[in-house]
Amino acid sequence: MNILSKRILITVSLSLTILLSQDCLAFWMKVTETMDVSVYADTGTIVRIGRNKRMDVLYDLRASDSSGQRSIRSFAEFDCDNNREKSINAVGYSERMGTGKVVRTMDYPSEWIPTQSNKNEQQLLYFVCAW
Repeated sequence: MNILSKRILITVSLSLTILLSQDCLAFWMKVTETMDVSVYADTGTIVRIGRNKRMDVLYDLRASDSSGQRSIRSFAEFDCDNNREKSINAVGYSERMGTGKVVRTMDYPSEWIPTQSNKNEQQLLYFVCAW
């Protein structure tokens, strides 16, 4: 194999690795923000489960919280009929936009939480249910 063929093979291999990486394929669309957090949704992950919808959500905090989390990536389920949501799983990261070291993990579903009491969650519900 000549040098040009090796370079082409390496370039194609690296390109495929980058394109197939889940984080590189995430398209984070800002849904809402407050003084403390910007909230993003990955529209490519929206799925319907019966009458509910699920999607990846990213909470990008302005400053680290007491556990050292600067961002939280959650796979959440939204009950469009009853205005509530729950996290299926979540990972907290030490840096912005779901990067850095993993600080916390939650690998089990949370309880259903009404969205009316939280502006960010209400906006996420409106967003995913309209999608």
